[in-house]
Amino acid sequence: MNENKRSLIVGTVIGGILSTLLIAVLYFGLNVTDLSANKVSKISYQVDVQSIVNQAIDKASPNVVGIVRFNNEKESGTGSGVIYKLTEDKVYVVTNNHVITGGNKVEVAFVDEERVEAEVIGVDLISDLAVITIPRGDISNHIEFADSDNLKVGEFVFAIGNPLGLNFYGSATLGIVSSTERLIPIDVDKDGESDWFANVIQTDAAINPGNSGGALVNVDGKLVGINSMKIAGSQVEGIGFSIPSNIVFQIVNDLEVYKEVKRPYLGIVPISISRLNEEEKAEKGIEVLEKGILVHDVTINSPAYLAGIKANDVITHIEKQEIKNVTDLRLKLYNRQLNDTVTLTILRDNKNYDVKMKLQAKES
Repeated sequence: MNENKRSLIVGTVIGGILSTLLIAVLYFGLNVTDLSANKVSKISYQVDVQSIVNQAIDKASPNVVGIVRFNNEKESGTGSGVIYKLTEDKVYVVTNNHVITGGNKVEVAFVDEERVEAEVIGVDLISDLAVITIPRGDISNHIEFADSDNLKVGEFVFAIGNPLGLNFYGSATLGIVSSTERLIPIDVDKDGESDWFANVIQTDAAINPGNSGGALVNVDGKLVGINSMKIAGSQVEGIGFSIPSNIVFQIVNDLEVYKEVKRPYLGIVPISISRLNEEEKAEKGIEVLEKGILVHDVTINSPAYLAGIKANDVITHIEKQEIKNVTDLRLKLYNRQLNDTVTLTILRDNKNYDVKMKLQAKES
C-alpha cells in the first residue's frame, strides 16, 4: 500500500476516534469543592486527546500483522495476527485458528507489503487460537500483555487489524468495553449442540471480516484481547467479541510447549439427557431426569475408568454443582487444573454415589 493511501486511511480512522473522544473531554472540566475552606473552585484540565490516541495506536500497531492463508499456492483467506514474543531467532505470532485452518501454507504480511512464510506451531479449535512463527530478521518489538481481569465496563479500547483484507492494513477503530465477560455458545462439530462456551470480552469497537486474529488494546497500547468473531445481521450492530488476554496467554504457552492445549478430560463419551427422547430415557430407566450427562462409553485407563465410572451411569453434579448438559460439564471441567481431585455425583441403578477423580490431560 502506498504512503498516500495509508495516510488517508490513518487520518480517517483518527478523525473518527477524535470525534468520539470529544464526549470524554466533558469529564475534564470539573467543579471541585474544598469543604474545609467552604470554597468552590473551578479546575480546568487541558488534555491532548489526540496525543493519547496516537501513543496507544503507535505503540500497538507495529505489532499487528497480516495473515494470508494459501491452498495449493492460491490465496484462500486473509486475517490478522499479533506479534507477542521474540526469541533470538524467532518471532511468535498469535492469530485465530479459523484464519489459518484449511490452508497448506501461511504467510505473515507487513505494512511495506513484505511477506514471510510462517511455520504453524500449534492450533486450538476450542479457543479459536493458533501460534505461528517466522524468522526474526530485524523485528525488535512485540506487544505487551495487559491483565484482562482488570478491565472495566465503559473502558476505552482500540481494535487493530486488517478489515476486509490487506488493502485496509493496520486499521484502528475505537469503542468501549460493553461487557467484561460473555459466554458465547460454540458448536465445534456442527451437530446442533454447543460443545463449548467461549468466555469473551464484548466491545462495540468495529470488528469486520479480516479483523479476526487482530488486537484489542487499551489506552496504554497493551493487549487486552484477540478479536475472534462478530455478531452481524440486519438487527445487530456494534457487537464484537475478543478472547481475553489472560486466556490468550495460557493458550499460547500450551501451544508453544505441547503443540496443543492440555485440558482436563474424563475419558467418557457423553450424551446430554436433554437430547434423549422419552423412549430412549425409558430404556435407560431415567424418565424423570431432564438434566445431566449419560455416559455412553468409557475409555480404558482414563480418569473416569480408574474412578470406577461405567457406561449408563448418569453424571449429575461436579463438586456439588449441578450439571445441565455436555457443554455445562466441559465449562465446569475446563475451569479446573490438571491433577486436581474432584468429586462427581453419579446416578446408578436409581442410587446416587460420590466418586473422586484425579483430573489428567488427554494423551496426544
